[in-house]
Amino acid sequence: MKNIIVGIDFSKGSINAMKLKANLTLLYSLTPDAKIIEETSITLRKNILDVAEKKLVELTDYCQKQIYHSKVKYKIRVGKAAREINEEVKEQGNAMIVIGTHGSSGFEEWFIGSTAMKIMNMCDCPVLTVRDTVNIHRDLTNIVVIIDSSRETLQKVKMAAVLAKAFQAKIHLIGLYTTKFRDLRVLVDAYLNKAEVYLTKRDVRLESQIIESDKDPKQIIDIAKDINANLIIAMKETDLYGDEAFVLTSFSEKLVNRSPVPVLSINVDKSIY
Repeated sequence: MKNIIVGIDFSKGSINAMKLKANLTLLYSLTPDAKIIEETSITLRKNILDVAEKKLVELTDYCQKQIYHSKVKYKIRVGKAAREINEEVKEQGNAMIVIGTHGSSGFEEWFIGSTAMKIMNMCDCPVLTVRDTVNIHRDLTNIVVIIDSSRETLQKVKMAAVLAKAFQAKIHLIGLYTTKFRDLRVLVDAYLNKAEVYLTKRDVRLESQIIESDKDPKQIIDIAKDINANLIIAMKETDLYGDEAFVLTSFSEKLVNRSPVPVLSINVDKSIY
């Protein structure tokens, strides 16, 4: 991963991946609303952008001092947040997005809801969602990785290994039994075993367990809180059978919405289908 793009709205939602050696872009998106633009003078709009740029310069200087081994820059784009972030990802390539749970910009809030879900659906890269109550100065020590019976479930393990090695963190593999069908349970066992072998070969500390899941993310969230985890890694779970393919399903959306622990959502490699 070479680039990290952070959606900035000047709220407390902030950066939680400082130790990765990646270029950091602080991206502010001023969303043009036709009615507002029509009623807003050119001078006032320029003042808004001037204030935003001044704050971005201060944040850039602060971040550069914290992560001196990486390049930090800021950028202002005009347009809908999800679209502009997606365009920035395309331009930079090999990126991860970091967004806060809500904002206080006064223009368009960055919140776990429509904007965040649009970003996660639109962008083919990992998306880290962070609540503004998270202690960003705490080291990454425990990572929860969800393993289920889906074909794409192991795709998140490689990213988990990279983060665990970078932060010397421990990985907690959670296998989910979501049905009584034996064949699907055997799949979960097999995928969990493969994940254990992959991580062990890379000298990553790990623990694993299997739980009976009712497909409610509350179980995962409770486990994450019990072990004092500070990151949950999940797949951007997709629905291939609905009217619109590759959209986030209810489990993924609820997990991102409800979790007080930061959630890193990994995009699906669609070639497996």
